[in-house]
Amino acid sequence: MTYSTFLTRIPVTGKPTTPGRPVSTTPVYNQQVTLTCNSTSSTVPADHNLTLTYTWQRNNTDITVTSPGSPYIFTVSSRDSHSYRCRARESQGLESEWSQGYNMEPQYGPYQISLTPSISSYTVTEHQALPSITCSALCRPGCTYRWLHDGATASSGATLSLGQADRSETGSYRCQPNNTHGSSDSVTVSVDVQYPANVSMFTANSGSGSVTVNESDPVTFRCQIDSNPRSVIRLLNGTEELTRADNSLTADYRLESADCRQRGNYSCTATNNIGAPVSQGVELLVKCSPRPDETMPQQLQYASRLGDNVNVSVSVLAYPLPTFTWSRTNSTSQDLTGSSNPVSVISVTARLHLTDLQQQDFGDYRLKVDNSVGRSVTYTLKIVSEGPPSTPTNISVYPEGPFSLRVSWKEEFNGGATQTFIVEYSTDEEDWKTAGSHEETGRGNYLTSVIRNLNPDTQYYVRVVASTKFGNSSYTEHVTGLTEKKVEPPPTPSPQVGLIAGVTIGVLLLAVVVVVVVVVMARKGYTCICNCTLQKSGSTDTQNVTGIQVNQSEQTHFEGVNPYSDLQDRVDDKQTYTELKKYENTGFIHSKDSINTYEELNRTSGQPYEHVKLDTYVNADFASKGMIKVETIILHM
Repeated sequence: MTYSTFLTRIPVTGKPTTPGRPVSTTPVYNQQVTLTCNSTSSTVPADHNLTLTYTWQRNNTDITVTSPGSPYIFTVSSRDSHSYRCRARESQGLESEWSQGYNMEPQYGPYQISLTPSISSYTVTEHQALPSITCSALCRPGCTYRWLHDGATASSGATLSLGQADRSETGSYRCQPNNTHGSSDSVTVSVDVQYPANVSMFTANSGSGSVTVNESDPVTFRCQIDSNPRSVIRLLNGTEELTRADNSLTADYRLESADCRQRGNYSCTATNNIGAPVSQGVELLVKCSPRPDETMPQQLQYASRLGDNVNVSVSVLAYPLPTFTWSRTNSTSQDLTGSSNPVSVISVTARLHLTDLQQQDFGDYRLKVDNSVGRSVTYTLKIVSEGPPSTPTNISVYPEGPFSLRVSWKEEFNGGATQTFIVEYSTDEEDWKTAGSHEETGRGNYLTSVIRNLNPDTQYYVRVVASTKFGNSSYTEHVTGLTEKKVEPPPTPSPQVGLIAGVTIGVLLLAVVVVVVVVVMARKGYTCICNCTLQKSGSTDTQNVTGIQVNQSEQTHFEGVNPYSDLQDRVDDKQTYTELKKYENTGFIHSKDSINTYEELNRTSGQPYEHVKLDTYVNADFASKGMIKVETIILHM
């Protein structure tokens, strides 16, 4: 028989050695970190195969660890510093002493960015000083800084120094701190540098300076302004405002069809109340064919005598300025060279001086005007012997109220002498009266005259005649005019008459009520005692009217009794009262509902008479008139 011997080794546990200070990877906020704890087993034999486990504390407070082994891996959830330590334990054996603490200071990118001063918006006028602005942030390791202006680097370093404000510095500035763990630009400073307006562009049809267009062409004026804040922009033709744009940087105006007279100096002015207003101009030239200049006196007929001199002239509008050619179909002794006198860049007057007129010099003269724009124009001027004036034309008449008529007419050729216009009027075209006379203006204008002191709503005939030292023209045709009707103001009623009428109406109504009550009471068998005193105003004499007393002892209330029940029996014929006129300030209002027949008395209140209270009427005093005063009314039932 063979025997085997088995030896069992039982380990003798010992206390693990005290771990060294925990070792950590670089701790970064919001990232994972690894802590390592190392201890040595003192259990024998050395090959006992027992495992060391570790427990952890943060700031001397136990930490629950899902895996008790080493290392300890977790995510850093705080930027604050914390102290970590560990100790070892072998199975269920003894625990080691706590290790020395490891002070973990997590690293992190920039946050809590602040500014000094803390102002986030600046508004200044150009060339004013801006303060230095310092940016700071919390970050580990420390940050570097830069400032961005609208995306581009404006400054390196934590401090932004802008010095004297320049318009180019307007915009948004962002502080951007940065370290190995990232950057941030969440803090913004707004800078608004204001400056006066400046006209950056003013054009006509995209041209500047002097621009030439053809007549009837469209023209667009465009103005652009550089200013902060925006400006009030005005486009002007001389002093005439064409358009205005408020709180704007641009303004446009369009001429749909350029006219010869729209030639001129146009300007764009702008202001934003910072500095003085600014302006820029453009000259617009409009090519146009010749036509009469209506701003100048035009005379195409001249009168003179044999041997005298005469000056003829014609004013035209044209651009470029035209040439003039004088001619005549018949022979003449005159030099037809003529001359011209520019009035403006688009207006010129052609003149012809004739001397020592002979018989063959009277008649028609022609003036040809040409500037190579469109067709040439020919004017015919007439030189005639002096004589009576031509008849006025275009006469018209219209009323000016009930007593006046206004007359207008157009003056015609004066025949070589100053003419006077005489205005005449009549109601029958036979008996003519002179209303006035007026001197000519010499411009072929319309003249007016007012005929006064006429009768209202009356038709008048009017005519005009021209008179000079050479005689009179023919009368104009007769023109009629009707004066307006005279409106009479409404009569104003007398306040005293209204007061008297109002009081009279009140007394009459009171008397009617008293009579009706007495009649009804008598028919019912009741007694009415009336003590009435008649007294004249200003007198102490009175007259008493004694009432008749019947059955004083029999007193009955009127409850349930209609006092008007037999009023119709008493009144056989309905007498209609004459309608009274309404007077102001009497308190009496006339209407269709006013009582005007005995029959309508039934519409009064159905209260028993014992409840009726008679109102006292005041302000019914009549000067030097009699007054009736009702003292008492006693009703017995």
